[in-house]
Amino acid sequence: MSYQTGPAPLPHAARPLDYWLSTELAAITPAGARSRLREIADARGSSMGAWAAGIGMGAVLILLGVILAIRWGTLVPVPSLGLPGAAITVLCCVFYARARDRLPRTSRLIVNRGPGSLRSALSFVGFILLVFIGLFALTAKPTAWEDPALLQTLVTVLAFLVCLLVAAIIVPATIVGRSSESLRSKAANDPRFRALLEQDLATWRDPYGEAGYGPL
Repeated sequence: MSYQTGPAPLPHAARPLDYWLSTELAAITPAGARSRLREIADARGSSMGAWAAGIGMGAVLILLGVILAIRWGTLVPVPSLGLPGAAITVLCCVFYARARDRLPRTSRLIVNRGPGSLRSALSFVGFILLVFIGLFALTAKPTAWEDPALLQTLVTVLAFLVCLLVAAIIVPATIVGRSSESLRSKAANDPRFRALLEQDLATWRDPYGEAGYGPL
């Protein structure tokens, strides 16, 4: 006697890519569920975030050179810091573009120990700024608040610190937090990248279990 258990589930490659990319499927799937698309999105977002941080750090070096040149009244800091900063920015831009347009190697784990979303990044940056301002307020002499030169220096340092935190924390955290949306948008608007996903869908099989290709 045989029992009918219903149709066998379709293999991953039998389902179209749009099915796995759909927001509806992602909405009904637990956030912690493992899938190939989520691994690709996480690895791609982490790599893009790291290179974007490098771009920001290069720009911060250029900005520091300009600030020091203004403060010291000499142009020496501009090439000393600006040229390395420009080189870092250009190099990281090249690798950022590569990470954006190619499928990442999900076997190479990129550990992200920073905030993973814009909200957590803003909270972390706000905490750092509060600590910095609080330490200055507690340690500075009362007359320091009446010294225009010291206050100007404090504002300059604070502005530079904000730029540094934006480049190193807020920008990469925003990219990492939007990794799924970024991958979905890239697949919808870039035919070459979509073809890479289609090829990966046709050939990928979970080596560790029964994880699906999606959702995203």
